[in-house]
Amino acid sequence: MNYYKAIIQYDGSDRLGFQWLDGKPTIQGDLNHSLAQILKGEFTTRAASRTDKGVHAFAQVVKISTEEPSTLEAAKLNAVLPSHMRCLDISPCSRDFIPSMDQTSKEYRYLFTNTLEPYIAQAPSPLNIDHIQTCVAMLKGRNDFRNFWSIGGLANTTLRDIHECDLTLINPQEFFKDSLFTAGEITSCWQFRIVGSGFLKHMVRHLVGALWMVGNGRISVEEFSQYLVGEQKQMRPWKKADPRGLYLLKVSYDSL
Repeated sequence: MNYYKAIIQYDGSDRLGFQWLDGKPTIQGDLNHSLAQILKGEFTTRAASRTDKGVHAFAQVVKISTEEPSTLEAAKLNAVLPSHMRCLDISPCSRDFIPSMDQTSKEYRYLFTNTLEPYIAQAPSPLNIDHIQTCVAMLKGRNDFRNFWSIGGLANTTLRDIHECDLTLINPQEFFKDSLFTAGEITSCWQFRIVGSGFLKHMVRHLVGALWMVGNGRISVEEFSQYLVGEQKQMRPWKKADPRGLYLLKVSYDSL
């Protein structure tokens, strides 16, 4: 067998997430269909993150294990990938490399503004950004995100280490430059950036939904703090934020 680490960018708008589902449109299904056109023999694909329905990736990491003896190249794969996907790089990797287990951190970005765009979510308006910033600062360090995930996901613990987290205004035209994504006429939007050791199912979207409720006054800063440090609540007043604004930006590794 030959083993490769591939960096894949994709628009997940019309897909049911990364994970392969029999007869359903998924990113892994598209990738496997494309690989079948250029590889001989058996092959498997394994990703660093099972991004959800409608979620995008700037740089998803996928391990490709193949019987094909000839070198797998990015140009060859891009020639058969559908228009909503792009291979940014392919390099040989170790047989023992496991993208989802060997990663040291993941970085997500969530973009939102007060209008709806294909790749930018629409947030409630107006928002008290100062209150949101106070809550964003609480997320740094080790916290128990028991109230900020969709129960049913696979997790041994709800404790997560957040290395970096901030909310800033950005120009999405620059953010999307040379990517599969576009910002229409929008030149300014909010970016929620979060870097951590790992993330629970729907965790980022739950956080954004809760932060929006802080911003529009439906949850106080103190109440947000209690959701973060208190006991698990049976009911949460927020809904998960729209997946269209969420991007898996980067997966980091110490080495292969």
